[in-house]
Amino acid sequence: MATRNLSLEIDRNSGMPLYIQIKHQIGSLISAQIWENGFKLPTERKLAQILGVSRNTISAAYRELQAEGLLLSLQGKGTFVAGEQIERGKVGRKGRLLKVIDLALEEAAELGFSPDDFLTLATTRALERKKQLEIIDVAFIGSCIEQACYFKHELATETGLKISPFLLQEIENDPITAKENLKLFDLIVTTLFDIDKLQALIHLPDIPVLGIALELELETVVQIARLPRNSTLALICSTNSFISTVKQSLCKAGIDGLDLRSTTSTEEQLTRIITQSNAIAVSINRITEALRWAQKGMQAEIIKLKYRVDHGSLNMLRCYLADLRNRI
Repeated sequence: MATRNLSLEIDRNSGMPLYIQIKHQIGSLISAQIWENGFKLPTERKLAQILGVSRNTISAAYRELQAEGLLLSLQGKGTFVAGEQIERGKVGRKGRLLKVIDLALEEAAELGFSPDDFLTLATTRALERKKQLEIIDVAFIGSCIEQACYFKHELATETGLKISPFLLQEIENDPITAKENLKLFDLIVTTLFDIDKLQALIHLPDIPVLGIALELELETVVQIARLPRNSTLALICSTNSFISTVKQSLCKAGIDGLDLRSTTSTEEQLTRIITQSNAIAVSINRITEALRWAQKGMQAEIIKLKYRVDHGSLNMLRCYLADLRNRI
């Protein structure tokens, strides 16, 4: 089909918004250097026709990739893989923030405040915002323990939130008790794949439920994409559902030609798979085991399966948090 010529495919039954699917795949193609620096992308209208989606869907994906510095749009010329512009984009964001600070300093001076006064007030305000976040209780509900670990690690670093992880199976086993426990939280977060199932199990009209997308870190995608074709890659995780998630992520990133072997076990089966593999991809909660394998002289390359919250999902979460802060 036509989409294969661009290495882009969409799955209308996945539950993931189409613009996020398209954004993920383009980002992965760029990271794996399949789409190289300077590569010209189809126009929004053209790609929308090829994929059978609305132009607004393509526009949303392109905008987020431009915000992250992966794409560069030139008036009258088109949209390109940014290349060196990525680092400039990061500097640009910092530069814009500095301009905001400079303007605030000028306004403060006109109101009769010194730079020291401004520093004191700005620090106080920032600490107040941080404390407001610390009293917001967030529950994350995932279908496997790996998702809970990634989400808690990512958001704790990004926002300083207090996050309590739950497994969807716990909700399924005892929805009544789970509903009582979840009443104590200000916000419930789950994945886009699990949100419908969760809302069917519990109904809490006073507590917002947000669905987010978790995507493989670009560093992880690149490491796996660089493995020689026909290499054997072992996926070492704790749950089969997470192994399926990883395989789907690799497929969407256009990574094929690898002999994928997977296991959730320990001991004998694990040792056999590792010794037969050229590289192993390990979930965060099993990194300690991987280090022990390395100490035993294992030759296979160790790749950390690092996930992060999708940029668009993170923006939505920030909006929810801002609303919650205003209610406190």
